[in-house]
Amino acid sequence: MNEKIQRWDNTYAAVQDYPAPNSDLIRYRDWLPERGLALDVACGLGADALYLAGQGFDVTAWDASSVAINRLQKEAKARALSLATKCLEITPEAFGEARFDLIYVHRYLDRDIIPAIIQSLTPGGVLFYQTFTQTTDENLPATGPTNKAYRLATNELLRLCSRLTIKLFIEGFSPDTQATRLKPRAQSLIVGTRSDLS
Repeated sequence: MNEKIQRWDNTYAAVQDYPAPNSDLIRYRDWLPERGLALDVACGLGADALYLAGQGFDVTAWDASSVAINRLQKEAKARALSLATKCLEITPEAFGEARFDLIYVHRYLDRDIIPAIIQSLTPGGVLFYQTFTQTTDENLPATGPTNKAYRLATNELLRLCSRLTIKLFIEGFSPDTQATRLKPRAQSLIVGTRSDLS
């Protein structure tokens, strides 16, 4: 097992309380398909996969951590939710010929897989992608990876997803919990649809 996966296994094993789903996923639920086949890429403990399954999606969740996948399977069973899981290193080849109505990525960045993600959307399928951005603002909370290779440059997510029809793009800000104002945040979020038939 490689050292990086071992670190993630240790991290997920140490989590006591099961995490809540991403508040932005809930906030922008209406931008997603009503139902369909969904893939959660690098799902971690799978709080968002569980949320999507509860919303009626037929969910597949992928992660390289066997600890995360095992905990997700147990949590899904405890909640009487059905979802498929796969423990694998996420590479462009992992996507194969599979097609999804929704692909969800949160706090994970591997630029090499983004073309495969887009290709794996059904026509009209939706990509919800949210991850950390590079910043020099010292007032922003220090969350996420310290290695800039794992953070997006300004507008990079727009460029990476240029083949999609962009429905929503937010970078550098997010709504507060009441969604009444914006607050600075070193993240980028995009919701886009595949409108081509190729």
